Amino acid sequence: MARREAVASEGELPLWRERLRGYSALVGGNRLSGWMVVLWPIGWALWLAGKGTPAFGILLSFVAGAVLLRAASHAIDGYFGAMLDAHKGRIARFPPDSERVEPGRAALVCVGLLLVVTWLVVALNPAVMWLGASWSVLAMGYLLVKRHLYLVQVYAGVLSGWGVLLVFAAVQGTVSHMGWTLFVATVFWATACATWRAMADYDDDLLLGAKSIAILLGEVDLIGQGVLYVCAFIALALVGRDAGLGGWYWSGLVVAMVLSGLAIRLARRREPLRCLQALAVNGWIGLAIFLGIVLDFALRASVVNA
Repeated sequence: MARREAVASEGELPLWRERLRGYSALVGGNRLSGWMVVLWPIGWALWLAGKGTPAFGILLSFVAGAVLLRAASHAIDGYFGAMLDAHKGRIARFPPDSERVEPGRAALVCVGLLLVVTWLVVALNPAVMWLGASWSVLAMGYLLVKRHLYLVQVYAGVLSGWGVLLVFAAVQGTVSHMGWTLFVATVFWATACATWRAMADYDDDLLLGAKSIAILLGEVDLIGQGVLYVCAFIALALVGRDAGLGGWYWSGLVVAMVLSGLAIRLARRREPLRCLQALAVNGWIGLAIFLGIVLDFALRASVVNA
């Protein structure tokens, strides 16, 4: 109640701007890194599954679906997760601006976003529908296990990588061997991204009695991050081999490797701010891989047409 009074007494922003800020925080609009972890693998998969020419309709559907699903997931995790924490007597941690949104309206936002995503999935083939339903079950399970599993960041990585399977199913009607390999690569990379945030939240999680892979690894967390990146890049190398990609892809992969080393170096003292900066570097890692794929297909096509 005190927080609501404090917000009401500010009087600095118009009501519509306060509400807009609240809804933006509710759907994770202030967490760019989280959006990148979802969107870059979707981009990789669209170009690889479509052999360099993704269908515009599928491209639009998946970008919109990924954005809406990420927004819904963040809102659900924030408010319904808060209820679980409150029942357990823990301190709930959310972006303060999200508290400008009434719980009832927040629930309506979640339902509305999920209905739109469901409509987008139903418009595609049955394989996508089944994979989408499986993702929904896993997502609900995440809300229940995130406070009880040390490997919850791996679970989050699987949820992030599921979009790769959906893309291949939509484009090819099934998930090919390359699609599964890219899924594995995405799981390792997304887990590393989630682990950077867990390292930033290390002290808070200890205070709350929460579990995370950062707490499990302890002093060897940076070594663990190195292993996750190495596994991701090995899987991405296998993807490049299977897709017959050339120099541009491999150059992008080398740039991504250098950036991953930079991320580890940034966080070597495990300061929360530095860990968040290391997380932000992963947006550039995803971009480097994406540009490598796009340029390789584009320039190969131009040579063939010439």
